[in-house]
Amino acid sequence: MSQVLTGLPPREALNSTEAGRSRTAQMIASVLLDYPSEDYHNQLSIIRLELDNVEPEVADEFQAFLDWADTHNLREIEDLYVRTFDQKRKCNLYLSYYSTGDTRMRGSAILAFQQAFEAMGWKVCGGELPDYLPAVLELAARSGDELAEHLINIHRDGLEVLRAALESLQSPWSSVVSGLILTLDPLDEKAKAAFRKLILQGPPAEMVGVQSQPFFLTPKQLSLIHI
Repeated sequence: MSQVLTGLPPREALNSTEAGRSRTAQMIASVLLDYPSEDYHNQLSIIRLELDNVEPEVADEFQAFLDWADTHNLREIEDLYVRTFDQKRKCNLYLSYYSTGDTRMRGSAILAFQQAFEAMGWKVCGGELPDYLPAVLELAARSGDELAEHLINIHRDGLEVLRAALESLQSPWSSVVSGLILTLDPLDEKAKAAFRKLILQGPPAEMVGVQSQPFFLTPKQLSLIHI
């Protein structure tokens, strides 16, 4: 069984077809959204060479992140990564969180991701959960399987919430998620409604006697978001 390993796809997998350009963008987003490794800046150099293999508007979003990363050393990037993704629930990189929150349903949701990986002949290595966004993106990029694409698209509302959260923080990673979203089909009305609900209420929670608070944006702020 293959393993999902963060990196760049084989060069022969990169091509100028629409599907190939989308898969390249998914792999780039997977690398940029994962925790920075020791050879992070070497990976960024490789990514720069691959920007011609994605749509121009997607490349522009990724380039914005690369320009920011060029002005920071690895430790600075690591520190901001932890403060962004590990310490702020609104920037959660685990897709099932947006649909199930920290409820008992999340275990079943994670199991569904695991079964999907196994059905495609892959597994997540390094002890990471299978709903981890970089792993799901890498799966889609490496496999080209429609099931992997489905895993991304059914969590589109969660990706929109993540993008909006990162934008509200003026995070450099907001451009990475924006670039990824440009590779997906436009939101339909149902997904827009789910996105607005997530923005206002946050993911499901099993809390008794705790007053509900907006996830991170007020209705007035929500009206300023274009989707």
